[in-house]
Amino acid sequence: MPRVQSIQMRVLLWGWGVLIVGLALAFWRYSATLDEETSRDFDRQTLTRLDTVQWVLERGGPFKEPRERQDFLHSLSASMGMRISLIQGDKVLADSSQPYDELGKMDDHSTRPEVAAALSGEVGQATRHSSTLGSDMIYMARKLPAEAGGPETVLRLAAPLSEVRTHVQRMRWALLAAVIPLLLGSGALLYFLSRTITAGIAQFTDAAQAIGDGDYRRKILFYPAAEFQPLAEAINRMAKKIKKNVKVIENQRGELWAMFEGMTEGVMVLDTAGRILHVNPALSKIFPRAHEFLGRAPLEATMSLEIQNLVDTLMAEETTEHVTRQIELKERHYAEMTVVPFRDHKFRPRVILIFHDNSEQKRVERVLRDFVANASHQLRTPLTSIQGYAETLLDAPPAEEDKRREFLEIIRANAVHMTKVISGMFALAKSERGGKRQRDLDANVPQSLEHALKNAAFAADEKQITLALEEYPENMPHVAADDDGLLQIADNLLDNAIKYSPQGTTVRISAATDGQFVTLRFQDQGPGISPADQGRVFERFFRADNNNVDGAGSAGLGLAICRHIARNYGGEVWVQSPADEASGTGSLFFVRLPVA
Repeated sequence: MPRVQSIQMRVLLWGWGVLIVGLALAFWRYSATLDEETSRDFDRQTLTRLDTVQWVLERGGPFKEPRERQDFLHSLSASMGMRISLIQGDKVLADSSQPYDELGKMDDHSTRPEVAAALSGEVGQATRHSSTLGSDMIYMARKLPAEAGGPETVLRLAAPLSEVRTHVQRMRWALLAAVIPLLLGSGALLYFLSRTITAGIAQFTDAAQAIGDGDYRRKILFYPAAEFQPLAEAINRMAKKIKKNVKVIENQRGELWAMFEGMTEGVMVLDTAGRILHVNPALSKIFPRAHEFLGRAPLEATMSLEIQNLVDTLMAEETTEHVTRQIELKERHYAEMTVVPFRDHKFRPRVILIFHDNSEQKRVERVLRDFVANASHQLRTPLTSIQGYAETLLDAPPAEEDKRREFLEIIRANAVHMTKVISGMFALAKSERGGKRQRDLDANVPQSLEHALKNAAFAADEKQITLALEEYPENMPHVAADDDGLLQIADNLLDNAIKYSPQGTTVRISAATDGQFVTLRFQDQGPGISPADQGRVFERFFRADNNNVDGAGSAGLGLAICRHIARNYGGEVWVQSPADEASGTGSLFFVRLPVA
């Protein structure tokens, strides 16, 4: 970039240059005028002296001897400071610059231009080098009145040219002595003027820089001249407007950023090259490592070729139409993706991807379908059985009392089963709704376990099963659950253990704590659960024996209810089978709940 001179230097150089040129022209014109005026003044003075010498000669003569006249001219020349000569014909009668004895040796002066002009009746004038005096001289001559019949005589005065030149030079030096201080003073004045302007511009520059750096309180209060006032006022107004606009932009940016960070939908913002520019926290729930792929392609963050192809297509087509797609991210994990193309300030295509995780919605829809199918299946069989036996008792009742009683027992067993199915459904729905806030939950573990043992005592006695509650640590902490929920978990797990335990075996219950969680253990001596079924026993209506209706009226909802209740409290339920590695039998169910 070429180097640019400062305005201070420009003002100083141009101002001084114009002043120098102006003064030089004035000096040149003055010098020329001075030369002319000085020459005219000198001519007038010389002519006046010529008249004076002529008058003196006329009044002082006639002289008795030529020597006397020569001496008179010497005296007169000394007083006037000029050379005086009398020329008659080709002879010099008298000359103040020569001794009387040397007059005869002087050259013929009748041919001199001034003498020739004087003889013709004019006032002769000439400037030349005098060989007699050895210097440049100015000559002026006039013819004297001659006596009747006498020869013509010319009176000539001569003054050294150096006298005129010295006078002119002295005047020039005097003028130069006045010009130089004027030039220096004007230069200093221009310097201070340019510095004032530069200081004003620097103040404007500093104010503009400060405003650009965000100091919108900066104002220009002083300026070097009235011409700067509109600019100062414009900059002050600009700062005020920028401050106002920046506040609006910052507020909007804060609001948009809060919305961006607080959105439940995952958002991915791409730049003009189709690279990831921003992601919000919600996207990390859908793509856990998305924030690690800033500046990379969406394919690397999502591992979805479908998303990458859609982004590439929309950016290549430069469309602004929204596109919505339902995508499957992984097993049983879905999202509704909306791709929003737009243009940036340079009209370059960009894209925003919005992901709405509807996996739970899909899961609920799937569960609802399974629930309806399983519930209808669970209820169809007992209803069919009840209807059949009831119609038999009405249309063709058996004659034997025992047979009629058997039919009624079957009807009662199926009704009990239906009651358990419906109760389980209500319990499951209640567990999914959740309850109190986590900090308000407080349940006593020993009391809940003792209550559950009393509830299961009758069923255990029928199968001669022993319920063994092992000792638990003193000062057992309460758990973050409510008493009803904890009791329901214990009831279901004990009911499940008794149901699958052989007659005459033992079900063991224990509790332990690590200070943060309390873990309950329910161990039976049943046949155990195969590894393939251990991951599904907590699903609704799932039964490992593929028998949805048995003598106990089981509906396959108990373990699902336990897991939902435990998870609502921030805990977990899982199973370990076999419980006894040596015999390969038994199941051990764990319930872990946070300490209140």
